[in-house]
Amino acid sequence: MFRENSYREESIVKWHHVDTRQEIRPYAFMNLAQEIAGMHANVLKFGYNDLQAANQVWVLSRIKVRFLQYPKWCDNVCLETWHKGMQALFGLRDFVLHAQDGSEAVLATSSWLVMNAKTRRIERNNAFNMNPEMLRLSNQANALEEPCDRLKSLPDMEFVREHTVKYSDIDYLLHTNNAKYVEWIIDSIDTVILTNYRVKEFQLNFNSETKLEETIEIYRKEITVPEIIRQENHLGEGCKSFYFEGRRDGKTAFESLFTFEPLPR
Repeated sequence: MFRENSYREESIVKWHHVDTRQEIRPYAFMNLAQEIAGMHANVLKFGYNDLQAANQVWVLSRIKVRFLQYPKWCDNVCLETWHKGMQALFGLRDFVLHAQDGSEAVLATSSWLVMNAKTRRIERNNAFNMNPEMLRLSNQANALEEPCDRLKSLPDMEFVREHTVKYSDIDYLLHTNNAKYVEWIIDSIDTVILTNYRVKEFQLNFNSETKLEETIEIYRKEITVPEIIRQENHLGEGCKSFYFEGRRDGKTAFESLFTFEPLPR
């Protein structure tokens, strides 16, 4: 059931993890994923404390998440993660959230970079790719077979709203925590969509940091559901895909693609 060399944590879906349908929120999954990624990296000796000596930190660059099921409030779940080694500058890590009956509920693949906490530049030399145990303890199994590729900007985006980065958005690194972007995006979707559809899959690419008091312009465009997403999720008619872009001073800070399926009648 579990992958070789994976790390696992059991938990209960809490009240603050769920939406109005008592189903786990995408934002909550992002928080659970970043927490377990840090715990596993610590165990493998390339975590926060191991990189801190060189003023280095992990930052999430890309993530793709697919929902097969929607664990509900009070469900017992098990989150599993494993690292897959390096691809160029990226450290690769996958996740599977197992439902109460042990079946797979949420799948994710992610790409991480090591940043210098002082210069804010990406660094190749770090405790991760210099760790002799890294390759031996990696696992090339994929939670999602397709990679988390780079998203491409779209023309004719519709301006939705502005968001000023607040103190509650930032983390210890003094930039917006990756999970908060999901909140920003969800809050930029029409209520009629959120009450009649549920998130089936989403992807986020982080292009540059956003910091306290910066103003982020959020743009949106509804697109035809990409065929690869339709096939991988076995989607029928009525699904919707939205492309989002966050801009700061006219430059792209993040890009995202969210696909929704209608709620069962």
